[in-house]
Amino acid sequence: MASLTTRALLLGVVSLFEPANGYQLRRELLSWGVEYWAHIKPGSIYSMLTTFARQGFIERHDLPEGDRTVAVYTMADAGRDELRRLLREAAVTVNAMDPSGFRVALSLAPLVDRHDMVAALREREVNAARISADLLDKIAVVARGMAPPHVSHSLELELRLVETERAWLADYLAAIEAGGLTFAGEAEPAWSPPDDDAGWQMVRESQRYREQIDAEKG
Repeated sequence: MASLTTRALLLGVVSLFEPANGYQLRRELLSWGVEYWAHIKPGSIYSMLTTFARQGFIERHDLPEGDRTVAVYTMADAGRDELRRLLREAAVTVNAMDPSGFRVALSLAPLVDRHDMVAALREREVNAARISADLLDKIAVVARGMAPPHVSHSLELELRLVETERAWLADYLAAIEAGGLTFAGEAEPAWSPPDDDAGWQMVRESQRYREQIDAEKG
């Protein structure tokens, strides 16, 4: 699961902020607190970028910046395909009580089509309902004295966690289907970060990088 989490997060942040240099991408991920909930070591981000470039998921552009050269990254088509696959897998299958994988799907939801997200979450709903029914069957077995009685308390905890997720899913899906939030291909939301947010610097630098990359191509 760590592989899904780290791969989706890094590909997602490149997709959101391309073109961007490694320091910018690292700073953005750390602002999300990924070292705590995704267990990504800050120092590993640069090596992961190098690996993804070698695998053809992202493209590296060595651009002049003053008296030095800066490695700037953009998404490749193969990387976009891989990211879509990873996000769908996370939305459908990852245990929501393990915050890392499922939080990746939620954090990068703006990269996913609204219809695709609803379909994935509906599939997740079906899976959760099946798990709930299975747990109820197991609890009934314990109640008939066919397993140690302490087992029932463990099963009850698991059932309550699943039921909490099902309630949350219903609310989240209702918000999405009512037109809430913003997804891929839709107009940008009215919200924007405050004027002193560090992200605005990334926006300006990304535009400059884009101009340099276009000039190289052209």
